Amino acid sequence: MMSKEAFEEKYKNMPPKRRQVLEAVVGGKTDREIKDKVLGVDNKNTVRKHISNLYKDFDIEANGYNCRDELVKIVYTHKPELVAEEVLKECGFSSSRSRAEQDIYIERPPIEARCYQEIVKPGALIRIKAPKLMGKTLLIQKIIAHGAKQGYGKVYLNMNQLPFTNLDIFLKSFCGQVGNKLKLPNQLETYWDDSLFTSIDNCTAYFEEYLLDSLETPLLLCLDDLDRVFHHQEIAEGFLPLLRSWHESGKFDDSWKKLRLVVAHATEIYIDLDINKSPFNVGLPIDLLEFDSDQVKRFAQGYGLNLSVDSVTKLMAMVGGHPDLLSQAFDYLKNHQEVEKTLDTLLALAPTEAGIYGSHLYLLLTSIQEHPQLLDAVKQLVSTTNPVRLDATITRKLESIGLVERHGNDCSFRCNLYRLYFSDRILGNRE
Repeated sequence: MMSKEAFEEKYKNMPPKRRQVLEAVVGGKTDREIKDKVLGVDNKNTVRKHISNLYKDFDIEANGYNCRDELVKIVYTHKPELVAEEVLKECGFSSSRSRAEQDIYIERPPIEARCYQEIVKPGALIRIKAPKLMGKTLLIQKIIAHGAKQGYGKVYLNMNQLPFTNLDIFLKSFCGQVGNKLKLPNQLETYWDDSLFTSIDNCTAYFEEYLLDSLETPLLLCLDDLDRVFHHQEIAEGFLPLLRSWHESGKFDDSWKKLRLVVAHATEIYIDLDINKSPFNVGLPIDLLEFDSDQVKRFAQGYGLNLSVDSVTKLMAMVGGHPDLLSQAFDYLKNHQEVEKTLDTLLALAPTEAGIYGSHLYLLLTSIQEHPQLLDAVKQLVSTTNPVRLDATITRKLESIGLVERHGNDCSFRCNLYRLYFSDRILGNRE
């Protein structure tokens, strides 16, 4: 298998479209989904050509084994965050890191208890908000596990799995996917009447008269990455008020009392919605914060590491209490005997592309460089150590990718890792 250095070089220099196809393939997208949603082309052969070129990029030849499996194995070895868990299972690989992360869950009291108390209430709605990679999905899994103990039906749906062609197709797919995960036959032809009713009416009828009616127990429906909807005005204006209306109906209607909603998103909604139709001012709001020092120490212990107070302090001075950044550090340290010495080396290289966060930092840089407004904002941030007041939309975007944290209406880099890296890359100096 190719080295990490060779992989990084291939990945960095890959044409944008091919990189998108790579990420779609290992993320579990079908050829049709890649054609329609990623490339936006009519010819399926275009997809196959991109995939064929990917095999060539990574020196994969068809010699008696599945090319896609080999591609997944290579990508997972060097960039595990790109590969979907279901794809790993499909290709016959196991995810040791994913298992570890599921086992090492650090509670953030009283968040879990509040969620468990809320989800048993008829018509409940929980809204989980936090930047990317802060543990939203892991919290959802804990809520699902608690719901399973109550005997609830459960559906986890990442919104990236849905087509955003138009509202009708989106809602049909939404209904179909929820039904599939409940292992119920597709009855869209029976319940979808375009001649008399709107897509929203049909979607509501499908849930009320078919999906919910088919279940003897409440349904715990968890929608992850809801931000994806915000980018599509027509769909957002139909779907988000629909969620609100279902939640409101759960206050008095026996059918809708069975629905328990959990939604997770990285940013505040940034499209105009009537305050009485928005699902973001009702239900139980949950904001996930970073770990404190005690939680960081317990997190390290989950990886078999007994870090000193000094080591915890030094690590948090670089990455704060960010769960994913800490996880990467612990995953690296657990394989080395001289942990304290290795930590010093890790921290020295951390804000560079030669360190363990190199891929993460480079991807942040390239995504910011593609948007001049974001780049200008980051230049303002690296020019001072004080919080900066940026355009509200820009702040929201930088916050959603986890780069900044708010201080009232101002913001600053979330951790020193980002300040040091962008200071070097943009200003050409290290502090």
